[in-house]
Amino acid sequence: MSQPSLRVGRASPAVRAGFVSLGAGIVILAVKLAAYLYTGSMALLADAAESSVNVIAASVMTFSVAVSRRPPDADHPYGHGKAEPLSAAVEGALIAGAALFIAVEAMRRLFVGSELGHLGTGMAISAVAGGGNLVLGLYLLRAGRRESSEALRADAVHVLSDTLTTAASIAALVAVTLSGVGMIDPIVAILVAGNLAWAGARVVRRSLTGLLDEADFGLLVRLANALEAARRPQWCDIHQLRSRKAGRRRHVDLHLVVPRYFTMDEAHRVEDGLEAALAKAVEGDEDFVVHIDPCRPVHCAGCAVPDCPVRAAPLSKPAAFDVDHLTQPGPI
Repeated sequence: MSQPSLRVGRASPAVRAGFVSLGAGIVILAVKLAAYLYTGSMALLADAAESSVNVIAASVMTFSVAVSRRPPDADHPYGHGKAEPLSAAVEGALIAGAALFIAVEAMRRLFVGSELGHLGTGMAISAVAGGGNLVLGLYLLRAGRRESSEALRADAVHVLSDTLTTAASIAALVAVTLSGVGMIDPIVAILVAGNLAWAGARVVRRSLTGLLDEADFGLLVRLANALEAARRPQWCDIHQLRSRKAGRRRHVDLHLVVPRYFTMDEAHRVEDGLEAALAKAVEGDEDFVVHIDPCRPVHCAGCAVPDCPVRAAPLSKPAAFDVDHLTQPGPI
């Protein structure tokens, strides 16, 4: 079983990215609130409301990333990686809550009406905040991919959607200025709420794949291809291949069938070669568990071991190391 080293605690690049997101989010929120106070625009209030969620979400995300980077311990033998998809699910729920608030307030303004003022100043302030969000979102997206962090990627999606919200809000104010039709402002806010709800649903859906250990078929295909490319005659069969992800760590387990007359030393040397093949297909930190099973007569037709002293049937076709075969349970 491989034992990779982990970067943990505040020194982790992922945690530093979280603190950057939190600090930048607070500054951007203050700028957006100033834009709303100058103008009274519902669209800009919606923009500020989303940024307030950004700040809360960044706090939760930074804590969860710090927790997820802790190494396995006696209480958490599989590590703490589940903290990240949990944080992403919370962030998705917060995005949906912000969308609901914006939609309700915009509907009220649509019927009651509101007075707008200082639109030029408000648009300029909002544009500065939007530019800051764009830079922050791209930074978080890059950090999330580099660190294989679901929480950072979720935060990046939220921040970039906030940038779109800002652009829509500025466009609404431009339209109001040119047309003099004030109801454009709450209508755009309602459209912004719909976009936020969609973004929140996507974040929650992605987080559930990690929380529920949904199969990563792309990874399974890479593992199957690596095993087929590196296969050895001593690998009589492989079955029950499974993988799950927790933060950066990928846990892979499978059953390897070896000749039943092999000594323990021989079997473990074969296992080491198989783990080396798997490691080439997995990026980041990995944890392999290989269960060694002795061969039985049912394996003989697919086993390519030469000069086998216990062969019960001639080789007809080697076992197929593809996803369909590898993920099936072994013969009973």
